[in-house]
Amino acid sequence: MEKIDDSTIQRYLDEEMTEIERLEFEMKINESEALQQRIADYRSITEGIRYYGEQENWQQIRQLEAEARAIEAKSYQHPVSTKWLLRGAAASLVILMIAFPVYWQQDHQRYARLFNEHFQPYQALGGATRGSSDDGFVLPEAFEAYYEKDYPQAIELFTQASTQEDRPYVWLYLGNAYLSDKQPEEAVKALKQVLTYPDLDRRTEQRTHWYLGLAYLKLNNESGARRHFSLLEDTEDYGPQAQDILKSIY
Repeated sequence: MEKIDDSTIQRYLDEEMTEIERLEFEMKINESEALQQRIADYRSITEGIRYYGEQENWQQIRQLEAEARAIEAKSYQHPVSTKWLLRGAAASLVILMIAFPVYWQQDHQRYARLFNEHFQPYQALGGATRGSSDDGFVLPEAFEAYYEKDYPQAIELFTQASTQEDRPYVWLYLGNAYLSDKQPEEAVKALKQVLTYPDLDRRTEQRTHWYLGLAYLKLNNESGARRHFSLLEDTEDYGPQAQDILKSIY
């Protein structure tokens, strides 16, 4: 595996890479199980730091409360204001620790509402694509399953079709099938593949950014959603909707 330093991984996890850097790095991730494991380890460490930070806060709260109780027991030696200062500091820490998850949950509810209001699967191709092929080419069947809203079957067939037909629209439909099947993480992976095609037409590129933005909303990833919707603010097809979403998540 190509040597990749820790700072590169950290830049990726902190979403500090440019779009091109991110796409190139994610291609390396897809090709290397060792790199996938390193990134998983980094994420575990980050979660651990967050957990232990929270534990330290609770420990500090308990310590402040203990000091306040000690002062109560010896109130004649300490001014009353000192006791309430310690109690106030402990209460402030509790409020911060409780309020953050509440705001976080409110954000999740808002992102879910925005996703539900704006997501419509990309137009299905039906009729002309009905039936199956005798030569093992599964794309007609994939479109048929998608048209019938049999998204698990569509996912299976579009995945197979991606090995037979090297076209961006296969990944676009696969990403939409994943989103419709409530698998936003897989949708992101599929949709990112669309953007790897150097000769991608402008309309397909914009459409892909739209569905990537929605996928990140579904994942409660504000920065990811904002990144893709910001690219669409001034477009004719998606501008008003993108602006509406951006106003709601800022």
